[in-house]
Amino acid sequence: MKNSFDSKKLPTWCPGCGNFTIHASLKMALESLNIKPSQTFISFDIGCNGNGADVINTYAFKGLHGRSIPLAIGAHLANRKYTVIADIGDGGCLHEGLDHLLHAIRSNYDITILIHNNQNFALTTGQATATTQKEKSVFGFPAGKPENSINIGQLCLSLDASFFARGYSADPQQLTEIIKEGIKHKGCSVIEILQICPTYNPQSSPQWYNERVKKTETVSDIQKARELVEITDQNIATGVIYKNSKLPTYYDSLPNRKERKTELVDEVKEYNIKI
Repeated sequence: MKNSFDSKKLPTWCPGCGNFTIHASLKMALESLNIKPSQTFISFDIGCNGNGADVINTYAFKGLHGRSIPLAIGAHLANRKYTVIADIGDGGCLHEGLDHLLHAIRSNYDITILIHNNQNFALTTGQATATTQKEKSVFGFPAGKPENSINIGQLCLSLDASFFARGYSADPQQLTEIIKEGIKHKGCSVIEILQICPTYNPQSSPQWYNERVKKTETVSDIQKARELVEITDQNIATGVIYKNSKLPTYYDSLPNRKERKTELVDEVKEYNIKI
């Protein structure tokens, strides 16, 4: 148990929820990279995904709704020796937390962002989110959601993201490898995870996804990547879709930190400012 991410506490997700396999894939990715629980910080959002903080043995922190990304950024800036992950749902990420996602990508902080995309606010009984398909019937919009939806991949790539991947909760083997690649990437790794939600989004069932999900290879041409992330009724690409290792991380862009061997957390102390 000492060097394991497993917890004695049992999860409380609905039967068949994609969070079970997402949670397992995350733990398998970390352990296969020989990253210890004491070397990891994971900020969780409020929502169904946030219950993962209760059942993982590491430094886990629940923030306010939509705020797990700035929590992760702060932890990374304080101590780069830690593997830092932000775990957030599509509701919190693309509503209250949208500005945090944009600036994390723009600054290219060396963190990994997992976006659980089940296309609804499941913890509050299935209201529409920004990723819910237009005209889809959900709680609050029985006649169909009136607004257009956001394609997470298109949004991230429009900001010149250094890493974008898309996984699928019913394929834990591929998802584990995707998360591993995201963690290893030096820069802001955004991973959208298509998540099964049998309680509030039964239309997007495993059978529905299995007929459309297609694994793809990584491309270095961002325009080609933008074509790949398009979602059609016949094709949804999964895998590490785009990666650019040449973009400098935020810390690499700070001249005053280049010669520093210490972390910010080591530098927090009392300083004598008397003249």
